[in-house]
Amino acid sequence: MTIIRYTKERLRSNSRMGIFFVAIGIILVLLSFITSEWKEISLASIGIGQIGAGIFMFIIYYFENRKQYLTLKNGELIKNSLFPKKIKLAEIKSIKEFAGDLRLITQNTEFVIDTQIIEPNSLEKLKNELKNYNLK
Repeated sequence: MTIIRYTKERLRSNSRMGIFFVAIGIILVLLSFITSEWKEISLASIGIGQIGAGIFMFIIYYFENRKQYLTLKNGELIKNSLFPKKIKLAEIKSIKEFAGDLRLITQNTEFVIDTQIIEPNSLEKLKNELKNYNLK
């Protein structure tokens, strides 16, 4: 089993955004306690929404850090997302590189891999694995 990893910058930015949203949310909730009224929109509700967005970003960070981007396993390439996508490497007819993407084309489908979010060492592993299938 080969794991194709996300770049560290992508993972770091997800955690930073989570910290940012939670911090802004806490500040807004605290401000709502200090100021009794603020027009028609409650600062507490905006703050709670911001905290929720931060928690969501932490969940995305955890999922991406745990699963990573792609997994090569038993002749299948799996794109790890909420609903994983799979392609059998034996069914690939051609591979095209265009605008930072790798497009794996089969008889029925097209599988797009964004190479800009892949760690450079993992990208080399992926390309070497695809070369093993003698595709152009």
